[in-house]
Amino acid sequence: MLRGEKRMKKVSLKGFIAELKSSMKGEYFNALWPVGGFFIIFIALSAILMFFFQGIASSIMMNIMMVMYGMTSAGAIGLALLELLVALVLMLAVNFFYGFIQAAIQYAYVARFRNTDTKVTATSIWAQYKRLNKNQLWRLALYIGLFMFLWTLPLDIIAGIFARNQVVVITCRVLNLLLVIWKSLQYSQAYFLYNDQRPEFLGQSMRHALTASKRFMRGLKWNLLLIAVITIVLPIVVWLAIFGGLGYYGIYTATNFWIWFGFIVAFLGVVAWLPITYAATALYYQQTAPEQNLDTIFAGTFKSVEELTGQK
Repeated sequence: MLRGEKRMKKVSLKGFIAELKSSMKGEYFNALWPVGGFFIIFIALSAILMFFFQGIASSIMMNIMMVMYGMTSAGAIGLALLELLVALVLMLAVNFFYGFIQAAIQYAYVARFRNTDTKVTATSIWAQYKRLNKNQLWRLALYIGLFMFLWTLPLDIIAGIFARNQVVVITCRVLNLLLVIWKSLQYSQAYFLYNDQRPEFLGQSMRHALTASKRFMRGLKWNLLLIAVITIVLPIVVWLAIFGGLGYYGIYTATNFWIWFGFIVAFLGVVAWLPITYAATALYYQQTAPEQNLDTIFAGTFKSVEELTGQK
């Protein structure tokens, strides 16, 4: 622990839920339409692009087989590969765009908790989106993805080496799942800390936000995990178990009504819970940040102007 750094006082679950409920009164539906709308658009675009991606991939495999019989040319395969690349780029673009929207929603909720006169609406979310530094945000997302990949790689390699031993494979998968959860808790505040120190990140590595988040979360990981499970994970799991189960019941009994009803209601339930999910993540940061010293959290991370310009 750094000098001057103190362990955070844990957030009370009862008090957290009470404030979360209070923040939803009279404001829930104003936030639901933009938050849910962006999510539905993202799912629809992703599904369309995935459909085209799979279709192009199947076409490439078919063309490769036809080349063996002289029924197509290498140029046709090259054109199909180009189409596949375009589809992949579009899928990545959609994912990054929705990632920016998610950050804007979270920042809109932070602003709302800091100023109760501010409401989370389509206008406030779009205002947050326009002031985002997209270059910094996508670099931060890449850092998180890279570190997650590197942390899970050793166990994936072990599972691959011992692929025939199901005990080893399952053990590696479980350990990797626990590792991902733990690292996700450590990195959970990176976007919020970056946002509060945004001017300081000019010319700096976005890795510093992850370092700061790890320091911020010392002594808080189990507390955040409990709150996240109770307010986010458990309600969604219960809802999906009930109505997703109805959908599978419809498949089992070949009843179209229960298939459509179960899966549609399950999906709409997840959409309906999104404002609460974003509000909960922002509220946790807002309740823990005031007792933290950001100068201490970021100590030893940022380079001086002299170092950045090569004068030192």
